[in-house]
Amino acid sequence: MKRSTIAVLVAICVGGGAVLVAPIAFLVLFYGCNADDDRLAASLATLSVLDAHPANATPLKGRGSSCDNDDRITTVGQTYRPSGPRAEVLSFYRDAAIRDGWTPPPEDDGEGVGCFTKTVGGREVELSVWFLDEMGEKYGDDYDVDVTSSLDGGGWC
Repeated sequence: MKRSTIAVLVAICVGGGAVLVAPIAFLVLFYGCNADDDRLAASLATLSVLDAHPANATPLKGRGSSCDNDDRITTVGQTYRPSGPRAEVLSFYRDAAIRDGWTPPPEDDGEGVGCFTKTVGGREVELSVWFLDEMGEKYGDDYDVDVTSSLDGGGWC
């Protein structure tokens, strides 16, 4: 076989391999959460709404954070155990959130605290308060106060 033919075959094989390797390399290098998301979590963890709680609620464990690798949405939350009714908990957080500049969603029913938004450091952040048993988990009346955002702004709402 001529050298030029071999060179063309090698170029095709190498080029075809690059087409197959490039997406894998992209995923390895750029997929998922990274140090920038960790810095975002540290920033979100300082929001005062995570420390606010009714007098009859007790913080449980430390503040937790997570980042979704697919969407790169960072969540920081604090779990509490209340000793009063859910309606009082939700009323407390609605009032505290509105006083702190959080805006309810347009379809807000005036009762819960879900998908409230606030611009923090030029980035949209979302706030929600939810009871763990709503997700099928068995934690009594424990509830989470969560803030979510991404590097581009916005969270799960």
